[in-house]
Amino acid sequence: MIAQQSPRAGRRGAPGNATLIGKAIRYFNAVLEYVGGVTILSGHVLRLLFAGRVNFALVFQQMIRLGINSIPITGVVMAFTGSVFTLVLAKQLKEHGAQSLTGGLLLLFLVTELIPIFVTLVLIGKIGAAVTSELGTMKISEQLDALRALATDPDWYLTAPRVIATVVMMPVVSIYGGYAAWFAGYLTAHRAIGQTYEEFSSRIGNAVSFGDFNLGIFKTFVYAAVMILTACYFGFRARGGASGVGEMVTRGVVVNILALFVLDLIISSVGG
Repeated sequence: MIAQQSPRAGRRGAPGNATLIGKAIRYFNAVLEYVGGVTILSGHVLRLLFAGRVNFALVFQQMIRLGINSIPITGVVMAFTGSVFTLVLAKQLKEHGAQSLTGGLLLLFLVTELIPIFVTLVLIGKIGAAVTSELGTMKISEQLDALRALATDPDWYLTAPRVIATVVMMPVVSIYGGYAAWFAGYLTAHRAIGQTYEEFSSRIGNAVSFGDFNLGIFKTFVYAAVMILTACYFGFRARGGASGVGEMVTRGVVVNILALFVLDLIISSVGG
């Protein structure tokens, strides 16, 4: 009986292995297609930028829409982030008699990790989803074809202004979010362990260097570019009506989040 069952078990397992291999190949092809598509799209934007073909009126409009209008929600999210992080950090440091390091360590984590990651996460939900939905709706309603019929490059009219505006405004939004997190952290430390502002900020110079600020700024620019290019890429791939747009919005958000943490691991490993 054992000899008769083993071949059957092997035959039953073979289709399962083939299915897993097929899924792995499809996922690998999808990753390659995404990386190639975003690279080509970024090349188009850079070509327009270096050629001087930039509509600054559209860029300014997108700076207000995608950047200025994102400051309030980003400030709220970062304030809670700084407050919660400080609450845990201050209590742990006080138990070891090192509460003077609270402000310096908070700023270190804000500059190198918390600000780039959390600001990007907020903008993925607010900007990325909106851009994908907008471009996807234009795609399925044939507005992109209408632009081409009028001899207007969709990348010039739609992609480049959004990419440039997001990359330019991301540091501005991050600065406001960082200040919100810092002062919320101070208020939390003052209430939790009774620190004054002088004590809270006394060890900043020992904890944070210019290299840390440079790393945070570099992350901000990279995450902003990848986030908005990914949103545009999936928007242009929408098809099949409203359900297709919704599917691309979901894919864009999921891929953006995964790309964010993969990039953060790579940049932190190299930059650290």
